[in-house]
Amino acid sequence: MNVYDSERVGVMLINSGWHRSDNPEDADLIIINSCSVREKPLLKLFSCAGRYLPLKKKKGTLIFIMGCVAQQLGKEIVKKASYIDGVFGPGSEDQIPRVANSGKFPYISTEKKDLTREEIFPEESKGQFFEPYSAYVTIIHGCNNFCSYCIVPYVRGPEISRKASSIVDEINKLKDNGVLEVTLLGQNVNSYKDPETGMDFSDLLHIISEKCSLTRLRFVTSHPKDFNSKLAKTFSNIPELMPYLHLPAQSGSNNVLEKMKRRYTIEQYLEKMDMAKQSCPEISLSSDFIVGFPGETREDFEQTLELITNVGYDTIYAFNYSPRPMTKASEYKDDVATVEKFKRLNELLDRQKEMIPKVRSRYLDELQKILVESKSPKGDTFMGRSEHNLITHVIGSTEEDLGKILEVKITDILKNTLRGKKL
Repeated sequence: MNVYDSERVGVMLINSGWHRSDNPEDADLIIINSCSVREKPLLKLFSCAGRYLPLKKKKGTLIFIMGCVAQQLGKEIVKKASYIDGVFGPGSEDQIPRVANSGKFPYISTEKKDLTREEIFPEESKGQFFEPYSAYVTIIHGCNNFCSYCIVPYVRGPEISRKASSIVDEINKLKDNGVLEVTLLGQNVNSYKDPETGMDFSDLLHIISEKCSLTRLRFVTSHPKDFNSKLAKTFSNIPELMPYLHLPAQSGSNNVLEKMKRRYTIEQYLEKMDMAKQSCPEISLSSDFIVGFPGETREDFEQTLELITNVGYDTIYAFNYSPRPMTKASEYKDDVATVEKFKRLNELLDRQKEMIPKVRSRYLDELQKILVESKSPKGDTFMGRSEHNLITHVIGSTEEDLGKILEVKITDILKNTLRGKKL
């Protein structure tokens, strides 16, 4: 979602006369988009901003902060770093071009009413993008779940769904500009409800399929409590919906899940996994995990390891727990020692590494369709994503393959990626 918001702001600035710079030293305006879901990105924000202070002193470069930390800290950002010129919370980013051109600083906009706007960005900023073949489209912003560890409802506001008609128009603009793949975004996409018709997320997927004729369609992120058989069936009923599901478990322990206020048991979560697999046997699964949540015992943690072993995820994202302000969990005693958190995190990641060769072996010697998007960072191959959302390096690919979907025979299961030969 931060990528999507950044693209919209970038397009608005370009539309108002600015030019994009690939080099910070050449820029007259630098905008840092911030995340406050975990503590580490928040801390990195100020060190990142500080790196550009010499540019401000030398040539007067403007430095703006946008995103969740802007909403969380507001005026405190300018108090801590007086060289910051603008602070824009989610929902007020559309003010950035006007403020950048006004010359009145510092400017702070973190009004809570802005978080309840259905359309944040002007129509003319949509349908344009920085990546040529894949694009993101936000369909719902904010969250009503109030998981005990999560700051999102406080900095992104309540769930607000966009009209299906507006979403379809935006996707068709992207398609007309050459985009092949669109990923629908939201803190919880499967709680989507069209404000005009009341249609749910599954219905929206069918509408997009009927009216947009995309080559590829994806979505993130889903909350397990809202994932149901109707949504599971879309994977078999909508051809362009890719066989990839990100369904964050967060923990394999019912005790921890209850403290997290996730509103499902691990047994119910596994039922959701089975729904997805029954509808789409070849589906690729990914998940998020929090390690060292207050009160997490060794037994709780081992249940998480067991979940990873039993489900067989293609990809996981795992983090140490860090208390976030305003959340219910911040009132809990953070009783898992830091050294133990890192020990468990490493153990969890090691378990996933053990699982990857087994889970991904189903791709070996098989044909996969790869949307080629960029040059590989090493070697002379180009790379892209498979239908299962796995980065794949394509042997025999050239620059002429960019933007094409190639049939590739997978020859190697690498540490984090796949490799295969172009046919």
